[in-house]
Amino acid sequence: MVASLKIRLALASLALIFTSAVLGCFWLWQPERQVWKHQTHLLDAAENRSWSRFNSFIDPAYSDRWKHDKAFITRETREWLRQFFALTIRREVVSQEMPDSTHAIIRARLRLEGNGTALAQMAQDEVNGITEAFVFEWTRKSWKPWDWQLTRADNPQLNIPPP
Repeated sequence: MVASLKIRLALASLALIFTSAVLGCFWLWQPERQVWKHQTHLLDAAENRSWSRFNSFIDPAYSDRWKHDKAFITRETREWLRQFFALTIRREVVSQEMPDSTHAIIRARLRLEGNGTALAQMAQDEVNGITEAFVFEWTRKSWKPWDWQLTRADNPQLNIPPP
């Protein structure tokens, strides 16, 4: 009888753990949470200069109003942030929209804090002088709830020469 009770308690515990794990995955895999996590991880990768990780968040078909592609964005971001000896990217989310379950738009104000070369100071002054929020457009690339990639980024106050 005692062994039977222990088996039932063990099975009930396993069922509770399994149910909690499944519910946790459903909660974590909500599109809004996944997009926000990807946005955070993209900026963290840039801040930490983890370029392979940064590159993994950018869609191969990335394009913006300046006609930049993924290779250009990765190369130029790397070059500019390389100028910083220490860097923190502060972010303030203004809004997050989901027109449908496969597209998301995050508007966020960004601030660069750090020190480095004269080019780093120039980049910091340029970015920190922008009052408009940056617009990041994300697209889910497959049926997987975690498969989001950045397809476009923009800021109406940012003037970048075309390649």
